[in-house]
Order: sequence, then structure tokens, then C-alpha cells
Amino acid sequence: MSESFTSTALIFPFELLLPVLGILLIRSLSPINSLIYRSFLGSIAALIYALVGAPDVALTEVMVGTLLSSLLYIVTIRSCYSVIVIFNKNDPPSSTNKAYLKSVFDELHLNVVYQDEIFASDTIQNFQFLSSSKSSGSPHAILMNETIYIEAESLLIDVQQIVNLNSSSTNLIFSGISAES
Repeated sequence: MSESFTSTALIFPFELLLPVLGILLIRSLSPINSLIYRSFLGSIAALIYALVGAPDVALTEVMVGTLLSSLLYIVTIRSCYSVIVIFNKNDPPSSTNKAYLKSVFDELHLNVVYQDEIFASDTIQNFQFLSSSKSSGSPHAILMNETIYIEAESLLIDVQQIVNLNSSSTNLIFSGISAES
């Protein structure tokens, strides 16, 4: 009885970590943090399996649940990380501005994809391109009159930090969507 109680007491703290990590995984907004939580979740589950006498299940959890799923997740995150810059078809960005945007987003490991649209005279109407069905998935930005409006606040903060670190002679201004709407 005493040995059973001792082994249960040793496993209990690890068992308490599983729901905590599960909640953190579900509530995480960052794909990188989700990857970290998922890796810890699989590792702790494998540890529990090994402690209760199921080394084959533990090994399978480590190989498939932690390593393979993490590897696939990393490849998916990396291949999908791009920012879509929507610009006015009648006023395309200059090659200097494109080069500058590429250098800024390269530091964040984001690919820049340009999408041309015909802009309206009303700025708020142009922001509706962000909610269109074509604009799902990657973060978006709208380039209007030398100002880039970025829809994701976390991306805007990262971009502004990079712009502040790199003194450049560009006329581009980075702003959030809520600043104009």
C-alpha cells in the first residue's frame, strides 16, 4: 500500500501539468507558443507512460506525438508565414518601397505577397478588402498613400520595432487599422 501511494504521489505533479498545458495550448494566440506547449504536453505524457510501466506507449508518444507532430507543425508554420500587402492597382508601389518592405518582413521571416485591388476614394471602404473571402489566412496590410495599415496588432508592433532599429530614408509610415477607421 505504501509503495503504491509513493508512486502515485510522484506522478501526481506531472498529471496536474497536463490540463494546464492543454489549456495554454488551446488559448495560445501564437503558433510558436502553441508548438512549445504541444511539445511539452507530449513529453510529459510520455514521461507518465514510462513511469506507469508502458515504455512502448511512451516511446510511441515521443516519436509520433512530440517529434513528428512538432516537425510537421514547424514546416507548416514556416511555409505559411507570409504577409499579404494589398495595394491600389492604379498606384502600384515603387520598387524602392517594395525592396524596403521585403527587408522589413525578411527580418520577421515573412514572405511578402502583393495583391492588387481597385481602391475606392473612401478609406474605410478600402479596409473592407481585409474582411473579404479572398483575404483569409495570412496577416494582411493595405498600402495607401505611403502608409501601410497592418491589421494584426502584434505584427504592427514587431514591424515598428524593426523600423525603429533600422534608420532608413523611406517615406513609408506603418500604422494600425484602428488608427484610420
